[in-house]
Amino acid sequence: MTPEALLALLIAVLVLDFALTWVARWLQLRHQPASPPVELAGIVDADAYRKGRAYAAAKARLGLAEALVTLVFWLALLASGALGEAHAWVGGWSGDGGWSAMLFLGGVALAFDLVGLPFALARTFGIEARFGFNTTTAATFVRDRLTGYALAVVLGGGLLALLLASIDAWGAAFWLPYAALSAVVLVLLATFQTSVLLPLFNKLTPLPDGELKAAIADYVRGAGFQLTDTYQMDGSKRSTKAGAFFSGLGRHKKVVLLDTLIERHPPDEVVAVVAHEVGHARLRHLPWLLLGNVASVTLTLFVLSLVVDSTTLSQALGAAERTVALNLLAFGLLFTPVTTAFGVLLNALSRRFEVQADAFAARTHAPASMIAALRRLSSDALADPTAHPLYAWLFLTHPAPVDRIRAIAAATPRPAAGGARD
Repeated sequence: MTPEALLALLIAVLVLDFALTWVARWLQLRHQPASPPVELAGIVDADAYRKGRAYAAAKARLGLAEALVTLVFWLALLASGALGEAHAWVGGWSGDGGWSAMLFLGGVALAFDLVGLPFALARTFGIEARFGFNTTTAATFVRDRLTGYALAVVLGGGLLALLLASIDAWGAAFWLPYAALSAVVLVLLATFQTSVLLPLFNKLTPLPDGELKAAIADYVRGAGFQLTDTYQMDGSKRSTKAGAFFSGLGRHKKVVLLDTLIERHPPDEVVAVVAHEVGHARLRHLPWLLLGNVASVTLTLFVLSLVVDSTTLSQALGAAERTVALNLLAFGLLFTPVTTAFGVLLNALSRRFEVQADAFAARTHAPASMIAALRRLSSDALADPTAHPLYAWLFLTHPAPVDRIRAIAAATPRPAAGGARD
């Protein structure tokens, strides 16, 4: 394939990816029922439902605008050959080698981050504030951004340096040792992310003594699950939305509850949410998702090894000769359909695990409490009650609220007619 044909293919991939995103978001908006589903009756009235539809439409419009601007930026860079010129310019004053590649790729990443910055501001201080969710201050927003940049430099830059060194040392055979390194990093992140990285952004404190902690302890003991402690996180410093999550492996397992969840939900619903997170741990969902991520990274690296020495890829982006940094960029674009396919598979696995965790919570705690928690979470977050299949495949790691409620209700045994018998 000629560089010109490959460039046309890269552009086609970007355009088709944008079109797929646009169609999925449009279908998702049209898929929502005209009135609140019966599963949300009593907690979502007509006015709240209209507000939720307006919130979804506003998010979709902003998301599509951001995707369009990003697409246009990519097309401008590709059509003009600016990427090849920029790489040559960076190499001209920094010298050839790994530093040149890292500075170039870091600059490209920063450029796209700055392109997305106005949309992040509009999302946080526009849409989220207008619909009553945002509690992020300007200082917190700036601090989060700077902390994210620092992590990108230290963690992302370190991994990129090792990738470039691996390619330089082993050539096309780099993928195997680097895949092993990536697997180690993913395991470490899964184990220590909440302990090491999350505190850079949020404050985690053990749940204080009281009715809720006692109720959780009773549940955990009855479920036969060992949990060293339950933590609460100051999610209210950024949003009024509630939630919880489970993280960690081995002795580092943690259930983290956002303070907004504790404030807005009665203890029985919070215990149901904890039961859901315990279900993830008991059913070993995190190791399975981790294995899926390791497999996708390994396959990606293997395919990259087939083209990392390509001169055509570099020429398609405007270089005169083979350039590893440009090949990495071109590969990332060309691999977009496969990345999307990986995402679809992992999202499907995640949604299945969420249904299983819901069933575990309903079985070991109370179906009514789990359903009540889902109803309140959906109402408070103005969440889409249903999901179009294409939108779910592409974007959703959790089933839509109505689907989760129906799954719990369908799995819950109904009392026999005439009442229970001794």
